Amino acid sequence: MIRFFRGSGAGPVFLMLLAALGLWGVYLIAPPQPENLTVVQPMPLWGFILHLLSGAPLAGVIFSLLLVLTVAFVMIRFNTEIFFIPRRTYLPALLYILLYSLFPGEMVLNPALPASLLILAALWRMVSSYRLNGMSFNFFDAALMISSAGLLYAGSLWFIVVVFIGALVLRSPDARELTLALAGALLPWIVMYAVWYVTGGETGELTGIIRHNLFDQSPSVSWSRTLIILLVVAGINFLPSFVYLVKEIPAYKIRSRKTWEIMIWMMVISAAAIIFVPAVSAEMTAVAALPVAFIMANQMAFTRRVVIAEILLWIMIAMLAVARIWPN
Repeated sequence: MIRFFRGSGAGPVFLMLLAALGLWGVYLIAPPQPENLTVVQPMPLWGFILHLLSGAPLAGVIFSLLLVLTVAFVMIRFNTEIFFIPRRTYLPALLYILLYSLFPGEMVLNPALPASLLILAALWRMVSSYRLNGMSFNFFDAALMISSAGLLYAGSLWFIVVVFIGALVLRSPDARELTLALAGALLPWIVMYAVWYVTGGETGELTGIIRHNLFDQSPSVSWSRTLIILLVVAGINFLPSFVYLVKEIPAYKIRSRKTWEIMIWMMVISAAAIIFVPAVSAEMTAVAALPVAFIMANQMAFTRRVVIAEILLWIMIAMLAVARIWPN
């Protein structure tokens, strides 16, 4: 399957769509009801989306599935444009779909999913600034997109740090660009507070919602034996890929090397948020899976030990199936 997805064409796309439909099949047949808004107290923009979908559970499942496929195909386009994995391949998209499905409870109406699309677009925008002449507005755009993602999922706000890291990695430090990035990060919240106030809301209430989503304890994950084994298998798949990247990164072109550096920072921030921030839980997989999928795809696209990589991948796929059949 790795050799099959190393290439391009209609075949890998069709198989990837079948895999996505298989993973979402149970939800398409029996859609879960959206959570009660008074219970979850979501971020403002995500609360608006939940309100629109509250009477149509199937629409929520289709919405989530289409978002996952959109993120997957944007990942392919991103690599085609920047070419930091120097091969046209659908592996990043396939791996993202598989990794996102590790936590079934977070697959439908996960606020981090649309946020991940904005964060991916921000990363693309940042990397595109490499070697641009004059002052670049790309970091303003990137900060604006990540900050807007925070209106959907508060955990996205921790990734604003990536914009400033990206500015230092991709370009010589420029106070004007860093100031523009800060302005881009603040703008969505200025607009949000203004709209909230004009529509009759209390700004203190909005501040309380943001504080709740940023710092309060999130619902705990049900750690079944099959889930733990599945995560261990996913980790075993990832470790060789990360070691391969660390060994090969000095040989990459400068822009590719800088792109990978930013992705590693994204991965570190994701892990730190999951470990140290009580409000962040399994839903962060939607964002964390972005760099992880790219790193795994990079190794699978060029490894000479295809048989070992293939066996590890199939074990992960098999454990995904087992975790669905025997969730306890």
